[in-house]
Amino acid sequence: MRLLLRGARERFAERYDFTGKTVHPVTTHAMSGLGRAMQDYAEVCRGATLGEGLAVQGEEVRQVGPGAVATWLDRIDLPTTPAR
Repeated sequence: MRLLLRGARERFAERYDFTGKTVHPVTTHAMSGLGRAMQDYAEVCRGATLGEGLAVQGEEVRQVGPGAVATWLDRIDLPTTPAR
């Protein structure tokens, strides 16, 4: 499964220039937290600065809900509503 997801991420990332951008990895997991996500994103998002990521255990996604994402977005100083 990881190889399939990694391939999709690489195909997406190769279309963009991440120079000067900050990337905050988001992932679900079984037991490993961010695991290798930071290393994997560093490989495919060349030129990017990696910021704090968010890892949610897959079985807990529904219980965690949008509140955890909003808290994380506040912590990394990103808006929780789209800019207009």
